[in-house]
Amino acid sequence: MADDNRLIEIMADLLAEVHQMRLENNERLERLESQTAKNNLAIGELRLSVMKLAEKIEDIYHLDQRVRVLEEIVLPKQSL
Repeated sequence: MADDNRLIEIMADLLAEVHQMRLENNERLERLESQTAKNNLAIGELRLSVMKLAEKIEDIYHLDQRVRVLEEIVLPKQSL
């Protein structure tokens, strides 16, 4: 009978430990999910910033092309 009580006590301790581990894992998982959501938001903002930067670079490229055409008209190459 004492052995049975001792087994029950050990099993109860193990069950309590497993329960505590599950609680800790759930907390860790919630923190990871929260951090993942924040990371996804930041990635989305960075993506938009990169897209805007790409548009600006394209605008600058087109402006440079127009300036080159005007330079060729206004400042013709001098022949030697």
